[in-house]
Amino acid sequence: MILIILVCTCMDALAANRLIYENFDNQTFDTGKFIVYGHDWAVLSPPQYNLSSTGRGGTGYCFSSGAVSEAHLCWRKNVPNPWPTDEFYVSFWMRYPSFRQTDDHENLKLFYPHWDGVDSYVHYAMCNDDTIYYSAKGKGVFLTQGRWLDCPNQTDGKWHRYEFYVKFSAGVHKFWYDGKLVVNDNFGPGKWTRAMYYVSTPSIDAEEPGSFSRQIDDLEIWDGMPSAAGPSDAVAPYITDVSPISGAASVPVSAKVSFHVKDTGSGVDKDSIAVTINGVRVTPVITGTAADYAVVYDPDPDFGHSARINVIISARDLAGNSMTPVSFSFTTEAYKNSVQRPSSPKGVSVQVISPTG
Repeated sequence: MILIILVCTCMDALAANRLIYENFDNQTFDTGKFIVYGHDWAVLSPPQYNLSSTGRGGTGYCFSSGAVSEAHLCWRKNVPNPWPTDEFYVSFWMRYPSFRQTDDHENLKLFYPHWDGVDSYVHYAMCNDDTIYYSAKGKGVFLTQGRWLDCPNQTDGKWHRYEFYVKFSAGVHKFWYDGKLVVNDNFGPGKWTRAMYYVSTPSIDAEEPGSFSRQIDDLEIWDGMPSAAGPSDAVAPYITDVSPISGAASVPVSAKVSFHVKDTGSGVDKDSIAVTINGVRVTPVITGTAADYAVVYDPDPDFGHSARINVIISARDLAGNSMTPVSFSFTTEAYKNSVQRPSSPKGVSVQVISPTG
């Protein structure tokens, strides 16, 4: 009889593990891991970058350059070394709210992780609107260089997805742009080890200062390729059980605004749930699970009397599908203690005289 024993560490031996997920909707990030850098490793702080810009899908927030265009996140602290598995996957969405071409090769580095000290890396730099420059090194030796990749419309102001995969032992590297496989390299074994140093997403402006702004959202770092076994989630969350109902009248001024946000796929991203009342974003109480969050806003102070209350709700799921914002309105009750003019008896004329004459 042959006995096979599988020894598992804290990492799941059968599936990839997501080590980091940053969607910035709480307007912060893990400072125990990330540092924001500018040029020459200058450590930045707001307003050199900001976390107040609207996120992907028009909801939540994102990481955005500010006074320093090349501001970028770098996982430099508490990086696992060696890397916990043989695989490494990074995904993020990025857009350029503004961009003006100032150089034939802008050299805006968008992904530049290093391992084996600084001797191994994959290197991606935006050259112009439609082109990315790519090279790779293994233990100080170029594995490929001078590669110009077709990645159209990067600077059109829209969000684009960038995905990167590495298998260290086999020297395998892949890159997808907006879901299309652009790089599929196999350099062979012995080129890389798992001695991870840092992960920068994106990275510096390596030429003379360019004219651009840059934002990223939904940053994920995994210790393997995320499973694609399940069905693709392309359905956005939806709203149910709204109270007060749309169009309601004479609603008590102390009434709570409540509803459920549900999702049949990956689940609702709790941090993305946004409620705006009469143009002001409010902070509701959210309970439940990713499949069904109950959201309640208790006005303090109460709503005004005879007031029209306009509510807008938005959210997205963990797969990044954003719902179309839902809006509804209701009207609160009139002030109950107001003096009402009595109706005139038939045939009688009533004149209201001011007490002051």
